[in-house]
Amino acid sequence: MPVAAPASCRALFWSFAWIGLSGFGGVLPWVRRVLVEQNKWMTPAEFTELLSMGQLIPGPSVSNFTVMLGRRYFGLKGAIAAVMGLYFFPLFIILILGYLYQSYGQLAPVQRILDGVKPVSAGLVIATSLKLVGSLPRSLHTALFVLCTFIAITLLQLPLALTMLMLAPLAIAAAWRQR
Repeated sequence: MPVAAPASCRALFWSFAWIGLSGFGGVLPWVRRVLVEQNKWMTPAEFTELLSMGQLIPGPSVSNFTVMLGRRYFGLKGAIAAVMGLYFFPLFIILILGYLYQSYGQLAPVQRILDGVKPVSAGLVIATSLKLVGSLPRSLHTALFVLCTFIAITLLQLPLALTMLMLAPLAIAAAWRQR
């Protein structure tokens, strides 16, 4: 059970608006930080479970997660408030950046800036992945499925959908059997 809950749809909207503004280009690290660590609206295990559900549903996993979390607290109004908050600032920013990139994207200084941002983005993804793995149940099954997923996606370069189709039923069966 979460330690706290958002006070209103407005609080949910502005939390996700802040997430959308802070995490532009990759919001997952910010979603976890704001919801689990700052607002304490979810435990790390709840976050991992809801994110996993969001990844099983077609579409962007963070958007799916946002809809499910908003609905959990305030029903349809909460889902709408959370999604609108998540995309409120990024919509305007992407329109402005798209115009600027179209006009100035081929300039050498712009290319150097973009090259500098790449490792930072990779670092955020790695840091969030490590936090997610840390909240998983500690078992041999978990470690094996994390390793198999890493190998399938990173080394074998299998598509995500194929990897999920192969490993998800096995992981569900293993978890079911463990309980």
